[in-house]
Order: sequence, then C-alpha cells, then structure tokens
Amino acid sequence: MRCSVIVNADDLGLSREINEGVFAGLAQGVISDVSMLVDAPHALDAVERLRETGCKSAGLHILLDGHLGWSSPGRERFSRRELMELVHDPALLARCREDARRQIEKFLALGLTPSHIDTHHHVHGFYPIFSELMALVKEYRIPAIRHSRTGYALTTREPIPFDPSLYRRMKERMKGEGVFFCRTMAEGAGRIGEIATFPAELVVHPARGGDPWREREMQTLFSEAFTSAVKRRNIRLVSFRDLAGTD
Repeated sequence: MRCSVIVNADDLGLSREINEGVFAGLAQGVISDVSMLVDAPHALDAVERLRETGCKSAGLHILLDGHLGWSSPGRERFSRRELMELVHDPALLARCREDARRQIEKFLALGLTPSHIDTHHHVHGFYPIFSELMALVKEYRIPAIRHSRTGYALTTREPIPFDPSLYRRMKERMKGEGVFFCRTMAEGAGRIGEIATFPAELVVHPARGGDPWREREMQTLFSEAFTSAVKRRNIRLVSFRDLAGTD
C-alpha cells in the first residue's frame, strides 16, 4: 500500500454534468472511487450506471448541511462561534444521526453496499458529528471513513476548526474499532504530485460542463501532467474496496 492512492470523486448524483464527468473519469482510469449523494437529483441515474459497470459498492457522501444552517452558495445561518456550540447540542446530534441513518438505509435499499462514508463539506471534521457517524459505521459495519490529519479547508466557508488533540482522538478511535482510513487526504486533482505519505485519498470534483471549477478539475484529471505524475511516482490507483478488503 506504500504508493496506493484513492482518487475519489465526490458529489456523484448532484447533477447530470457531474455524473458525466465522474463516469468518464472511471472509464479512463483516472478516477478509482466515488462518493454518492443519495438524495441528490441524479442519484438514481448514478446508481443505474454503477450497476452497468458491475459495481455493487460505493462511497456514501452524507449530507448534513441543513442541520448546521448551511446552504448554497456558501450561506451560513449561524456564526462559527454559534455553530461550535450548536454541534454539541444532543438534540441536533440526534437529528444528524437519524438523518445519516436514513441515508444509509436508502443507499442499501438501492442495492448498494457502502464501502466507505464521508460527508458533504467535510462536516464530520466536527468531532461530535464524527462521533455520531462512527457509531453508525460500527452498527452498519462500514469498513472505511474519510480522515484528514490536518483538518478540512472549504472553498466557500471558513475551514473546519482543527484541534490536533481531537484529531488524534479520531485516529485512535478508528484504529481501535478497526475502521480503515488513509494516512493522507488531499483535495484537488492538481495535488497528485504533493502526496508524500501513503495510502492516500485524493478528493476530486470533476464535471463535464456546469460549474467552471469542476470542468477545470476534469481537465486536470485528463491531462498528460496528471498521468505523468502517477507514472513517475509509481502510484497505484485503487479504491476503498481494495484497501479496506470489501467485496
């Protein structure tokens, strides 16, 4: 696993353009895994296309933004200080847990097995939400979860607050419960050459049309520079299924 990288495309199902970009990347071999928004407008199309490829498992991209007062584009109902207090509210955490459970059950009902979970806008970087999701990971025997050792940057919002001691607790809990996580997480196709610790997850957001920044991401994935970096560094593109030992 020394040079293994999961190129994981988030937001599958969110739009037709995203679906087209993700499946083009899978066909080309520059994307090696996906995370699907099960409630998204084009999720059923994504499921059908996954079935056509023979894929019975994929990542579940859990959406909890509404519970935190987040909406697009980059709107936040609460100040960051208010939000940091809110994420410790037992009632809010219960709602997040049950919504996440509903999304897992819907994913299963579609005939898919979750090979890993992560969250839209990385909200499981908030430790209380991480803890709720870990309980579900254990309950549903989900083998892997996204983890960044250095916190999560967001393009339209403040970064998820990074507390080294809390992130160490996340790591120790995952190790203690036998949940797989990558040693490194980077975001953006152009960062393939920066990865120094393996196994790693490279989070990407490609689309064929639609948002210009997603189109640029796709162009980078399909570029000679990306392919050359993979070959030059002897990187093996794999999935969470490969590394976590799922079917």
